[in-house]
Amino acid sequence: MTLLKKENRIPDSVFLRTMLSEFNRSLMLIADKELLIANTIAKIKQISPVKRIVFFLQNPDTEQYFRVGDKQQNNDLFCNVTFTPHSKLVNWLSVNETVFRLSRSESIMPYFSDQEQNLIRDAEIELIYPLKVMNRLSGLVFLGRRADDHDFTKQDIDLFTLLFDQAAFAVENTALYEEQSSRIKKMYRADRLAILGQLAAGAAHEIRNPLTAIRSTIQYMGKDIREPDKLEMMNELMEEVDRINKIVQGMLSFSKPSELETAAVNIVQLLRQSLTLLRNTIVKQQVTVHIDIRTKKTTVIADPAQLKQVFLNVILNAVEAMDRPAEKRLTLIVEGGRSRDYRSRYLLLSFTDTGKGIPENDIENVFNPFYTTKKDGTGLGLAISYGIVSRHGGEMEISSIPGNGTTVMIKLPQII
Repeated sequence: MTLLKKENRIPDSVFLRTMLSEFNRSLMLIADKELLIANTIAKIKQISPVKRIVFFLQNPDTEQYFRVGDKQQNNDLFCNVTFTPHSKLVNWLSVNETVFRLSRSESIMPYFSDQEQNLIRDAEIELIYPLKVMNRLSGLVFLGRRADDHDFTKQDIDLFTLLFDQAAFAVENTALYEEQSSRIKKMYRADRLAILGQLAAGAAHEIRNPLTAIRSTIQYMGKDIREPDKLEMMNELMEEVDRINKIVQGMLSFSKPSELETAAVNIVQLLRQSLTLLRNTIVKQQVTVHIDIRTKKTTVIADPAQLKQVFLNVILNAVEAMDRPAEKRLTLIVEGGRSRDYRSRYLLLSFTDTGKGIPENDIENVFNPFYTTKKDGTGLGLAISYGIVSRHGGEMEISSIPGNGTTVMIKLPQII
């Protein structure tokens, strides 16, 4: 059964009721945002042969609107386009709470920014729908012209409105589900790290005393050895003892962290200092570093020494992960995040590399003590870093695409 009757192009009521019923059921079953958007796009195409469909959803951390869903090729007009809450287009949709239709709203176009006007015209956009829930614009949808060059009918417009109203609530539900899942994971991770910290403290104390005796004995015995082969063996033993001692020291740092000595810290300056300390390694590995500062307010109340330890660890991990001979690029972004309360917000720091990435099954393990993929790693760096960020009242998250790099996101509270 076709969607449109040939004689007057009016939607078939039976088909529409079936389609809308299926759509409603799918919204209740789908908890993945990408699948939800893909399903909505499929339903739009069933209603009308739309040339272009582009979804933008608000990122809860930055409050900016990013493209999601059915992405086109990299040279597409919407590639790398984002909207801020203060964008003219976003403001118009928030205030008017209705669809923008270009063919009937040319007089409104001058209100938008030049970039927004050019995007709408160059991409041949006809309709822009707001996705609004609880008086908040959670997203916006761009619809191009019809492939058959006919105008959108009133039935098309009404059906789109119905679909997008339902999709907006479904997207909000998936966001709440993701947030709840993330909160549970963080609680579980905090409990797990607390238990591991207690075990690490006990093990470190039990290991340190006999280790000291072993080191002293090796040094004493080494004084009487003159044979080159035996001296080499003694030196190797000392190196292994020192390596164990380093692990024990890391265990103590993880289980009993130092008290925070806070002061006003300019995060950008601290990042640059960290990069300077690792300059030789970065140059040797032929890594290009790009710093993107997107906010003027970059000062937080923190312990500069401990935060520098976090930055050094994250940057060094990123550099070491880029062992491919192709492009090696580390991108550091500093930007303002969402509000925490009426007095503070999050300052967001992201470190994105072009390394080999982390398998999805291993993402949850990266903060576990002693988990490492490095040949000579102790697996304590990220665990200690996570603890430092948590004690600052912040959050640390890792996302990765195997083969395409990893992003470490650090959120630090900042007084407004």
